[in-house]
Amino acid sequence: MNRSHRRISPRHLGRLFRSGPLVPAAAAAVLLVGPAAGTADASQVRWEQTHAVSVATPVRTHDTDVAFEIRQFGWTAGVSADNRAVATARYCTAEQHCRSVALSFQIVTTGGSQVKVDADNSSKATTTHCTGCEAVAGAYQFVINTPQPVRLGQDALRRLSAVEKTVRWAARNQDPAQLKATVDGKVAEITEILQNAVAAQPAAPPDSLPRGLAARPGVTVHRMLDGWPGSD
Repeated sequence: MNRSHRRISPRHLGRLFRSGPLVPAAAAAVLLVGPAAGTADASQVRWEQTHAVSVATPVRTHDTDVAFEIRQFGWTAGVSADNRAVATARYCTAEQHCRSVALSFQIVTTGGSQVKVDADNSSKATTTHCTGCEAVAGAYQFVINTPQPVRLGQDALRRLSAVEKTVRWAARNQDPAQLKATVDGKVAEITEILQNAVAAQPAAPPDSLPRGLAARPGVTVHRMLDGWPGSD
């Protein structure tokens, strides 16, 4: 956990995103402003990038990449979180049954006074000169921005580790329809784990909150899918 299965350079990722048609699953962006609490270090601006990139070709007919990262930033003034999944299948014949699967999971926790969180989440799946090929991409981003930074306990981390193992196995062994059902269930499980962690945090005093913000915010979930059966 806390690592990507395979890192990719920004230049190569840019080429993959520019290849083929425009991105069908547009990026989701959100700017969250956290309530006041304690003393945040204004110099702590954090950046996190999680990418899963899979390319299936006649040389490697079944290619899978799963990224699963957890970043607990603590007190911050701002966070920029970028999560992407890119799957490409190219130049295969129908007999080769090429399949490309990219899944990227990013979990970010932060807290402090007037925290700005810029979260970007996107996916893209393409096939190029590839007969009967499959390419599926899923990007899943979970953001917790609370008055007091949430620290995930050992039980939560163990459960998330088990989720990661299941997703990695499913990505390698299940067809896209089965995989989507498995991943949907695991996304719900991750959300429950994180919501329980938020609920365990003490609520911020009402008089310390900017107008309109909750004392104990929940979990913001972004989900972007491309290329999956039935998703057109």
